[in-house]
Amino acid sequence: MELLTAGLPGLVERHRARVSALEATLTAARAAADAWAKDPAEGDARIEAAMANTPTPYATSFGEPPTAAFPAPPFEPCTVVAADGSSIEPDRFAPVPCYVLNTGWAVLPYRVPGEAALASKPILGPREPLADAGEDDGEDASPGGRGWGVSLLRDIEERETAIHLARERLVHGPVVLLFDGTFLPWDLDSPRIAANVRRQVLRRLQDALALLATGDEPLSAGAYISGSRAGDVVTSLAVLAGQDPAAWLAADSALFATLLGEGERSALFRSRSQRQKTVEEQFPADSQVVFFYLRTGGDIARVELPQWAATPARVARLHATLVDQCARCDGYPRALQEAHEQAVISGADRQQFARLLETEAARQRVFPPSNGKQSSKRRRAV
Repeated sequence: MELLTAGLPGLVERHRARVSALEATLTAARAAADAWAKDPAEGDARIEAAMANTPTPYATSFGEPPTAAFPAPPFEPCTVVAADGSSIEPDRFAPVPCYVLNTGWAVLPYRVPGEAALASKPILGPREPLADAGEDDGEDASPGGRGWGVSLLRDIEERETAIHLARERLVHGPVVLLFDGTFLPWDLDSPRIAANVRRQVLRRLQDALALLATGDEPLSAGAYISGSRAGDVVTSLAVLAGQDPAAWLAADSALFATLLGEGERSALFRSRSQRQKTVEEQFPADSQVVFFYLRTGGDIARVELPQWAATPARVARLHATLVDQCARCDGYPRALQEAHEQAVISGADRQQFARLLETEAARQRVFPPSNGKQSSKRRRAV
């Protein structure tokens, strides 16, 4: 600790110097954004030309001036539906390889009929016999590695649960559906997850999104990313300013912190990248993702939504509801917080599950493989 303490002043000073250097970059970024707002089509064309043959994410405009800031509309009665998930990952030292998914949800009606609901549903997996990695799977895409794609399965359980709840609640009036994190799970293209798992999740997600987009009911949907580190917009601004993105702003939040007032949202943008195209081309065009930024307190949150949900009325309902929800929960949507509380698996829960698994495995005379390192850790803990 003494050696680390001696290095802290220099560390903080270097950080201060980097922050100061960004001020000039912010001025240039705002000037580029103003030029983009004057001629969005020309700016989009330059950005699309620059993004060819690079995996770097960019953003193009989506029907609104890039520098626009919109105040929150009045909050209208609706039901807010949210889902979140938690998991116990496979433990290679356990007697039986397995995982747990726990999906929590919150249904909160505001001045509309229907009862509030807070609950969760645990799933123990795998549900099928284990299989070795296929020919098209990477070296880690096996049951002993990360091939089960637990995080991907958790994502689809969240989405299916919330989408079905949202559709059910439409009989009572407008619904706002919220997810935590990105709207589409990007692990759909991960070679570290077994191909058969990715195919299964893709089919389930396609069906769920098709159900979500059915009809013209008053349904808004958005995925909320608090403290987003994404840099799609500022990367595009670097192109328009003729600057090297590597020496430019790293995150969109630095720019929108200067453009947005409390409760305001930015313009809509379309995120563009090679990876995004690979994932999105597996869905209908109207399910592809657009986004805006929202300022609530000290947070600049990124909100992603499918294109079909980007109509003025649906965006206004989503915007107003998010501002209202954040006011109820210290700057974070209340429904997402409640869903998280239902989903969370505590440390005590994890320990209890491990003991139950070991007990049942021993009853059936199944024992974990011998491992000196793990045994040593357990002795030290005792």
